[in-house]
Amino acid sequence: MLAKTTSLIALALASPAIASPHFHRETLSEAASSAKHLIHSISTGTMASVFPSEGDNAGRPFAMMEYHAPCHPDPSLTFVLMPISLSTRNILKNDNHYATYTVQMPSEGVRSPMSRGRVAFIGVSLNRASDLLSGRHC
Repeated sequence: MLAKTTSLIALALASPAIASPHFHRETLSEAASSAKHLIHSISTGTMASVFPSEGDNAGRPFAMMEYHAPCHPDPSLTFVLMPISLSTRNILKNDNHYATYTVQMPSEGVRSPMSRGRVAFIGVSLNRASDLLSGRHC
């Protein structure tokens, strides 16, 4: 089975919280630090893609759990994408190789699901590791 290693380069975006005089609003720097900690603490997330324009599911979204490794310099993530995976096929058929990847803290020991840390890398482009090494982009 052929495996492809890819690198995800993205910027975590902080979502603005509703301002309240009783709560501290997370700054962009704090949000980036939290996202970095989350990415290094959790190794699974949800990869979302869109089916290509041909076929019965054309244009429909698809999401599946994937594994990542933060083994490249920040803010890159590494994925091993298998050719059998629908996510991999959808991403490679898109000219820009776009995908969205979300990661969240587990819910064990948390009072409210809304208090769990989470980050979304939206509309990012996946590149093959060999293309990154040679300076090319897919």
